[in-house]
Amino acid sequence: MTDQSTTPSLWRFVDQDDPTGLTLIVDTPQGPYVRQIPPAMPRPAGVEPGIGAEEAAHVAAATWGLPDFVFCSALASKGSGQRELGDRLLLSGGRGTVVQVKSRTIKPKADPEERTWIQKVTAKAMRQAKGTVRTLRLQPADMINGRDRTLPLKGEAYEWMAGFLLDHDQVSADTVATWEHIGMPALALTRRD
Repeated sequence: MTDQSTTPSLWRFVDQDDPTGLTLIVDTPQGPYVRQIPPAMPRPAGVEPGIGAEEAAHVAAATWGLPDFVFCSALASKGSGQRELGDRLLLSGGRGTVVQVKSRTIKPKADPEERTWIQKVTAKAMRQAKGTVRTLRLQPADMINGRDRTLPLKGEAYEWMAGFLLDHDQVSADTVATWEHIGMPALALTRRD
């Protein structure tokens, strides 16, 4: 799955002998950069798939050097209810990313139906990210990072983007996620990517 701004200098190949393995090739001024990409971290056993995908994404980010910058979602009051502030937030310096994770919890259907479902959840994730940023700009929130440290967060202090992670085992190679402009940069990836 790619976003709308994929550049031709970034290549990803599926190994036909090992469909779980990927080779990433990026053209750089110093020549091609080649990297073997292992499969995504497995979801924890005994946990609902959507929550498990969120936890696996958080563990992966914290494991690969981001525990200080990855924050669990928090709840904010909204009218008579509460709003979850993203599934995860990435914060560094003056930049923040609202990460929304969606998981396919039923057996995938034919490719055209799956593409329709992916478009639907992509649009929902982007709307949720936009709502999280709007809420954080209106009211501060205390966020807890991967080291269990609390940081008071004021949304207007950050330049925001949206990140959508799709937990889906069978995304066809020709799937391109699209969404309406949400007023900030946005990126869609599979959890595998």
